Amino acid sequence: MQRQFSYRQGDRAEYLAQYILSAFAIVVHVPRQEDVGTDFHCSLLQRDGNNLRPTLPFNIQVKSAGDDVLKNGIIFGGITTAGRWRKHEIELLCQTDTPFLIGLVNLESQRLDLFSTITRYFILSNWQGAGLPREVAMLPYEPAGAAHLGAGTQIVLDPKPDMPQTLWRLPLGQPIVSISIAESEDPERCEQSKNVLEPYLRMDQENAVCFRIGLGYFTWPLIIHTGEALGEVVGVALSSPSVSLQVCNNSCAQP
Repeated sequence: MQRQFSYRQGDRAEYLAQYILSAFAIVVHVPRQEDVGTDFHCSLLQRDGNNLRPTLPFNIQVKSAGDDVLKNGIIFGGITTAGRWRKHEIELLCQTDTPFLIGLVNLESQRLDLFSTITRYFILSNWQGAGLPREVAMLPYEPAGAAHLGAGTQIVLDPKPDMPQTLWRLPLGQPIVSISIAESEDPERCEQSKNVLEPYLRMDQENAVCFRIGLGYFTWPLIIHTGEALGEVVGVALSSPSVSLQVCNNSCAQP
């Protein structure tokens, strides 16, 4: 019996992520037999005296922060070796049932970076009539610096029968939270991480409700500053004759 080295690195990344996450969330590992793109089902924990209670649920996919992920992003969709389109992966990415995070683990520094996937709502909204892409690449740590988070770019691929022709490169921004295994032992640091994460999860929930009831409205953060409170947010109403944008400090109401 044997296991590929790259797979084993992914296994170890999941172990590390589970330990760090368990410091401030319930973390239920998804067995391989049930794995459809989510590695852990989680809920933030709220302390009440000596008791811990689950609050906000979220799902997370964990990756080892290797060169391929950092260069090409986390891939959803694409084509199998048999030439079939992995449409189901894009549909699962765009689900509106539970907030969805990406976790990147640096095994060398024993650190977990947590990213929002809020930009997936650009796909759900059929942004600028783009339609469903053949493949989505979610790009961590982009954009850099003070650049604004947005809809990314679309690249035309070679045509294939019965499938779309675009690769959608969607930025994830900077991590919401970056926490090491040592920092996860500090109760104050864990409480801070929960407080920073919560508004992002709530925003994902609010977007999901808007889409499920047909409002055609969603919000996303202009800039994600790691470890800092959610700042300026952009809201877009797609149901209006012309797309309207508004910027606000914490949350946007439907215009």
